[in-house]
Amino acid sequence: MVHRSYSFPILLVSLLFVTISLSTLNTQVPLWLKHNEFSLFQIGLVGSSYFVGNLVGTFIANWLISKFNTRKTYSYVCLIFALATLGLSLSMDAYSWSFWRFLIGVACAVTWVIVESCILVTGSAHNRGKMLAIYMTTYYLGTVFGQALLRYFPKDVLYFGLVIATLMALAIFFILLTHYKLPKKKKSSFDLMPMLLYKPARLGLMGCVVAGMIIGSIYSLLPAYYSYLNYDDSAVANWIILLILSGVVAQIPMGWFADRYGKLRLLFVEMIIAIFACLLLITHQFTIFATILFGATIYTVYPISMAWACQTVRKQDIVTMNQTMLLVNTIGSLIAPAIIALVMDIGGIHYLFISFVVISMYYAALLAKDLFINKRSKDARSI
Repeated sequence: MVHRSYSFPILLVSLLFVTISLSTLNTQVPLWLKHNEFSLFQIGLVGSSYFVGNLVGTFIANWLISKFNTRKTYSYVCLIFALATLGLSLSMDAYSWSFWRFLIGVACAVTWVIVESCILVTGSAHNRGKMLAIYMTTYYLGTVFGQALLRYFPKDVLYFGLVIATLMALAIFFILLTHYKLPKKKKSSFDLMPMLLYKPARLGLMGCVVAGMIIGSIYSLLPAYYSYLNYDDSAVANWIILLILSGVVAQIPMGWFADRYGKLRLLFVEMIIAIFACLLLITHQFTIFATILFGATIYTVYPISMAWACQTVRKQDIVTMNQTMLLVNTIGSLIAPAIIALVMDIGGIHYLFISFVVISMYYAALLAKDLFINKRSKDARSI
């Protein structure tokens, strides 16, 4: 028990180094590509390759953990992360950078599976929710720290990679101090089709897709969007810090509203607010206020959708549902950046937020149908 109590904060410290590294790369890579006159479609392609890696990493994580062990697997993927970042300095073309970003995506997905599995396996029904909340807060704070530290990182690709390698070494050092041991599985239990087809959870799964599409596009395309508006790199980092920090601050209040007023009802309200915020950003009106609104809503869609989907399944299916949600979230993150980047190439940079409006309107329509039309039909049948 002592080992477990010390392992959890040490695990979070290790995760913090990984998240800081990822956060800086998510902003700096699009800026490097933009400064080297890559098209928006190529920037979106490199961004999507990272999410392809996430998808692959989600599938192979359990196999890696079973073949090696928890700490070795975590250490190996951190090493891959460092080497892939250094690999970015070897060439400057969209295809090679897509490959290196793909490897980084694989490494990140495996670390997330390991961290979340350690929490789910060692936590109890009474403290698991609190542990997951602390985990998500740590992840988002690491993202904010990464943006804040970005201005102090070297701009040269090679020296930037050396800094990332140092952070990965620290992540490996701390994970080796933990005592987590995940159970090895004789065969894969990654059978997600029943969860994908489970109708009561469909709105929760769709929320995960929507969150993946929008947040994936934010990480892949928003730095380039601000760069096209002639913001310097420090200003770009500041806007992204504001966006993510708004999501961090909103986590606990939105969770309270979800429990009190209903998760689907809150998701519907969030989509309406997100649409309003995007319209303000498109017209460049009250941009600070709009950015805060947008971050507070979009960054809380995934945990609320996850909570809704998990409450519709049996307790023994919660882990499988979590894996399913990570999968569909990754698919959304994979598909959207490349498509939206192509639309932006054709129509202009303002189509980034127009795309977010279309996605949000579609999800809001699905939620409205369930909340109002289906509820009215059920009430009529009961009479």
